[in-house]
Amino acid sequence: MGIPGVGGGPYGGRRGGSQGESDEDRQRMQEVIEPPRSLMLADAKKDAEIDAFDDQQRKTAIFTDGRKLEKSKDANNQEIAAHWDGNRLVTDEKTPRGQKMSRTYELSYDGAQLYETVRLTRGRSGSQVSIRYVYDQADAKTAQSSRTRQ
Repeated sequence: MGIPGVGGGPYGGRRGGSQGESDEDRQRMQEVIEPPRSLMLADAKKDAEIDAFDDQQRKTAIFTDGRKLEKSKDANNQEIAAHWDGNRLVTDEKTPRGQKMSRTYELSYDGAQLYETVRLTRGRSGSQVSIRYVYDQADAKTAQSSRTRQ
């Protein structure tokens, strides 16, 4: 993917990458720009918590009440701060490189699609990169079978 400062250059080289960046940091950054094939958002039945599950068996607990979050070492179980902006859920995050990042989740007008917009603020210039992913609603049978596997 040719996003300056985020992806790799031709022939496997890196452009705009940080010197001394660990393999773990590179993998975590790759997870930011490569979306899961499926995503399920669920009300956690707790105040101000929404849980997101993806096809890689990762769970993200999204909290909208400003509580102190635990820094998890488990990449498959994370906690993220967020707030509501009308009917959109907006996260407040940092990339593995420490840059500002947010994700906005919103339903289409007919509820058949979920839009996820990732915004990255890059470097000293503060320039922004936006990436939008669109998830189609699964039919009831598919959604039920994925829930039972998790």
